[in-house]
Amino acid sequence: MWSQDARSRFPVLTRRALGARLAGVAALGFGGRAAAAGPAPAALDADLRDAALRGFALAAHRGDPVGAAAAQAALARLGDTDPEAALLGRLYQLLDVRPSAWWPEGLPAAAEADLAALHGAIRACAPVAFDYTDLSGAQTTREVLPLALVHPPQGVKLLAWCETRAGFRQFFVRAISGLTLRPGDFTARRIALLQGLLEKETGAAS
Repeated sequence: MWSQDARSRFPVLTRRALGARLAGVAALGFGGRAAAAGPAPAALDADLRDAALRGFALAAHRGDPVGAAAAQAALARLGDTDPEAALLGRLYQLLDVRPSAWWPEGLPAAAEADLAALHGAIRACAPVAFDYTDLSGAQTTREVLPLALVHPPQGVKLLAWCETRAGFRQFFVRAISGLTLRPGDFTARRIALLQGLLEKETGAAS
């Protein structure tokens, strides 16, 4: 039982207050503007925004249906204020970390330098090229437009539009080598590519 002093320092957040805060995050925190008068707060930086999106997306796996419903409502609100965040949230719900009963041990980890380069390329909307070894051992060279990183139990994956194959592809980062940045900027295409990727993953018609 908390003491009176502890309760004063850590006030109880009611369900209504929690809903109001989540609604505020959805309306303001991901780059949108509020309808209410007054200056809008600064948008979240890229790292904090992405962490919040992943947290909302995975709320359904935490055994708390009330929190999951609130997170889902917040994600739904993003469609009006930050379409890119809404698309990423849906992709994270579909493809990011999920409970796994079993996966073979001993798989190599993704190289930290490659992960850092990919995070940077995704933010900058910069094409990248690399050599890739698929699960059958076949090696190819790819040039891709990197869209997002997801973290299924099998290992970190890059979601991308593959210019080499003219289609959306997933690549295990641990199987990438010789990663280099390529000239170009696909900022103008990013939203459309994310929408196309989401439609492919959900089986929706283009």
